[in-house]
Order: sequence, then structure tokens, then C-alpha cells
Amino acid sequence: MAAAATPREKHTKNRNNMATLTKAISKNLFDSILPTFGSPRVHVPAWDNSQKMFICDEYESANGNRYYRGIRFCDRVVIVEKVGLFHNWTYIDSIELYAFNGKRLELFQKRDYDKVHRNEEFIRTESENMVKDYLTGILKTQRTSVPTDEIEAQAEGLIEGCYKSFLDSDFNTRLTQILPAIEQR
Repeated sequence: MAAAATPREKHTKNRNNMATLTKAISKNLFDSILPTFGSPRVHVPAWDNSQKMFICDEYESANGNRYYRGIRFCDRVVIVEKVGLFHNWTYIDSIELYAFNGKRLELFQKRDYDKVHRNEEFIRTESENMVKDYLTGILKTQRTSVPTDEIEAQAEGLIEGCYKSFLDSDFNTRLTQILPAIEQR
């Protein structure tokens, strides 16, 4: 007859079982995120910290060009870039700006481009100008006078918020709940 396990032996066995379970869960998790060749990858937007945006919907055209959507956002504005890769250069197809209406997104500005090389400063400046134009137009329809420098400061602050790194410890992860709504666009 086997002797009953001591509390220490039970604790060690439970710890080993938990470690094995955790390892199996981690392996399955990481295998689904970065699978081996031939295995499907779980569908999640990929965060690109160098561009400070999520990369979604990447695909290759019949001509061999690659395209993707870059998404960055803050608590009030969503910026969607449509990007094309051709040989050794990257170009911007369009920039779309969305505002929240409850949990829905509403397009409020869009600009299309014809083979404009993608440049981060260009994207940021265009986005700020688009927000300024939107705010100026709304204020004009409401017959409200606001100094131009205040509108510019608001636009700059909103766009700056969209460039916050998802990897920062103080990033509001609640905002990732908007990704499915954006991906449907």
C-alpha cells in the first residue's frame, strides 16, 4: 500500500501539473500567432511599433503588388491608411478619418492619392489638416467663431494621441474593442 503524499509532495505535484498546463497553453497560443509553414495563422491585427499602427487586411494583387490597411486611433479619432507596396517603394492610396458615434464609426474625411510615396510626416500633416478642415467646417455651420490656433492645437493633439504606442503601459487597451468595427470597413 502506497503511503499518502505529504502536503509538500502534493504542492510540488500541483505546481508541476500547472507548469505543464501553462506550457501547453502557451505553446498553442504562440503556435497560432506564429504558426509553422503550412499552418493557418489566427486572425488578429498585427501591431507595428515602428509605424505606430495596426496592420490589417494584407493581400497580394494579381500583378504581384502587396497592399494593407494601417490603423491607428485614440479615444476620439480613427485614422485608416490604405498602403501599397510596389517593388522597393511604399505608397499611400488613401487616408480616411473616422469619428465615433456611440460604438459606430462614421467617416468624416477622406483623401485619395495617386502614387504618392508614403512618408510618416506627410501622413501626420495630412491627418492634422483633415481634422482642422473638419472642425473648421463644423464650427462654420454652427456659426461659432474659434481662433485658428485653437483649432490647430485641437487637431494636432488628436492626431498626436493616435500615434501613442500600443505597447506603452498606459495605453488604454479598452480602445482595442474598436478594431473589429474598423476591420469591417
